[in-house]
Amino acid sequence: MLLTSTDAARELGVSSRQVRRHASNGVLEGSQIGTAYLLAPVQIRAHRRMTHRGRHWTDVTRVAALDLLSTGATAAMAGSELSRLRRRVRDMDVGTVAGQIIQGTATLRRALSVDQRRRFAPTILNELGLSTGGGIGVIVAEHPDRAARSERLALDAAGDVATIQGREEHRRVLEALLLFAYGDTRESDAAGAWITAAASRL
Repeated sequence: MLLTSTDAARELGVSSRQVRRHASNGVLEGSQIGTAYLLAPVQIRAHRRMTHRGRHWTDVTRVAALDLLSTGATAAMAGSELSRLRRRVRDMDVGTVAGQIIQGTATLRRALSVDQRRRFAPTILNELGLSTGGGIGVIVAEHPDRAARSERLALDAAGDVATIQGREEHRRVLEALLLFAYGDTRESDAAGAWITAAASRL
């Protein structure tokens, strides 16, 4: 069931105007009918999980944070700037980390069947103690739109496959962040704990 901007605003605890602004600038994916928007519950849930304050990270900072969470090191930054980022990522809650790294860059698509969706099961599932039977699929690729089109995955704001541009070395972190934001409660909790553990090691 799709939500109106008024319903979404009530869910998020913000004004309808803010919801419409988020929808118009792509922070929330939805369908526009005239001046009104219809939004999928999964979009509202993800937005609530990823809401953060402050300036958005630059691409360099985003890559450095992904490096740190993936391997504990990065060549994208050095010196005091790197020390500050380590401390920041370690002290942030998962929602803020997810908001800085994937908000506005991930897209949902719809698999043609349950079997097709299962082909995109995140590689990190076993590490999270989750089964491959349910939940969302994930595509992390240099050209995610091209990969999705080749599989005939249609854009769908309420879809069951999350796609994002990313490097192979960042795959596990990006998969965990997508599961945290778009997954069901079990997936989100497990992925959030994994990200928290990775950040605590910095």
